[in-house]
Amino acid sequence: MRVRVHTCPQPRHAEHAAVKFKSRLRVYKREASKLTAMGNFFEDLVHTVMESTLTEEEQDALKAKFHKLRRDVIEDVRNIFPHGQILEPGLPALPDVMEAYATYVNNELPTYLVHVPEKRLVSRQEVKKMYRRDLMAVTEADITKVVEEAAGRSVPTREEAIKALVKGKLKYATFSHRWLERGEPSFRDILMSFRPAGYSKLVNFCEKAAEYDCCLAWSDTCCINKDSSTELEEAIRSMFKWYRDAHACIAYLAEATSIEDLGKDVWFTRGWTLQELLAPRTMKFYGKDWVPLTSSINDKQDVRMLDALSRATGIPHRDLRCFRPGTRDVHQKMMWASNRTTTRVEDIAYSLIGIFDVSLTIAYGEGHRAFYRLMETIVNRCGEWDIMAWAGRPSADSAALPESPRCYRALGEAGTETQIGVSGNNGLTQRAWRGDGNFIMTKQGLQLKLLVVDLPSPFIKLFEGAGRNGVESTRYGKCTVGVVDYWRFDTSGQGVLRPGQDHLCLLLRSDPFDPYAEWEKVSTTELLFVRTDIDVKKELSMLWL
Repeated sequence: MRVRVHTCPQPRHAEHAAVKFKSRLRVYKREASKLTAMGNFFEDLVHTVMESTLTEEEQDALKAKFHKLRRDVIEDVRNIFPHGQILEPGLPALPDVMEAYATYVNNELPTYLVHVPEKRLVSRQEVKKMYRRDLMAVTEADITKVVEEAAGRSVPTREEAIKALVKGKLKYATFSHRWLERGEPSFRDILMSFRPAGYSKLVNFCEKAAEYDCCLAWSDTCCINKDSSTELEEAIRSMFKWYRDAHACIAYLAEATSIEDLGKDVWFTRGWTLQELLAPRTMKFYGKDWVPLTSSINDKQDVRMLDALSRATGIPHRDLRCFRPGTRDVHQKMMWASNRTTTRVEDIAYSLIGIFDVSLTIAYGEGHRAFYRLMETIVNRCGEWDIMAWAGRPSADSAALPESPRCYRALGEAGTETQIGVSGNNGLTQRAWRGDGNFIMTKQGLQLKLLVVDLPSPFIKLFEGAGRNGVESTRYGKCTVGVVDYWRFDTSGQGVLRPGQDHLCLLLRSDPFDPYAEWEKVSTTELLFVRTDIDVKKELSMLWL
């Protein structure tokens, strides 16, 4: 067995590194010498036995087995010496490629995947072994080709080109479907090579993944070890990224027979499938009996499919094609989630972690507090007034925050303008903004600036509901409201209500027997708005709700 030792660049402390390197080199040579001697002994023994006892045909069969064993030994040695120090002759692995390969597998691949040809579970370490030879074969010419193919677009750096090559070698598909109460293969079923009820669905998924040239696949039913709280938490917090990085997402709508009726499938009512719809860049929908619903390779580029998905979900084409996670457009994203349900109460929050690109500790058993923690995190990163456009049951932890996405309501035309230009007396355009973008959660509660108005008023009317569906309300009698989306034209600390516009407001109350009591938000079943007949300009008040 021939062994090549590949040296690495010396670190900063050259003298210490040289001593350490020489010591490691002696170990490598000693181990390599043993392996070479062992290999030569077995080879001589095999040839002696073959020539004296076997026919030529039998000798050829045994030689093939011997060479397979030799390759396996080399693979084992390669795993003992990481980063490609021990290489096969003629296969000089590039150190930065192998480093990028190890980093990608250890940090960005799902913890477990299904090996499509064999329908068995493989861990990250097994994947690393399976594809090591392919990555060792990557040459400088391959990296240059990736850079050249990007001509006309932003040219990738060498590091980006290597990462693209690694991802291309380790393509995997993800599965999106409605979970059944029974008939879903579990992690333990597949790990133990059982063939449980529902296994045929996994087989069909793997067949479709293979059509996208993917030898690896990920399914949420059987690729998460739920017996390990650490692995479960990693899966939940990483799931959006895994769907985003997948080569393709296979969506199975068991009740749909065509594009026209796909919106009736229960898939569109489940909480987890929202991120499974938004995250992937390439997606393929299959209906009943695994019949493709379009002839497109990528249904996110099919206009008819996008129209049907938009009708079923209320999500615009732009977001269906290239969704950007984050804490922008919070109200809109909450509206998308408002009609979806999850089996576990906590999953209402956990399924939105990736959509809002926030970090949240997973703690099953906390119930609705999970959504409060999610909202608390979002509030501290968001600066949009319409995050307050909710009604219904508040969180048990704060009257200023909703219990779930179901509390969010449509704004209609009230939320269309957030920033405008207004001509002043000097003819110059003056910019104006709506609401307070600097609200934050504190120990005292949600801190924000509101324009406080006492009702009834001769110039201001209170309405329940947005736009044309709004109904003038008098049932609250004498009350105080805090307007959320007032206009600000300068930094004077004053807010303005414009005539003919709906302004979102919160119903407020304080303890009449405590003159030092803070205001608190009162729950209402519908959104409240005020309309004025004239411009109303008032000083803003800092409140803690």
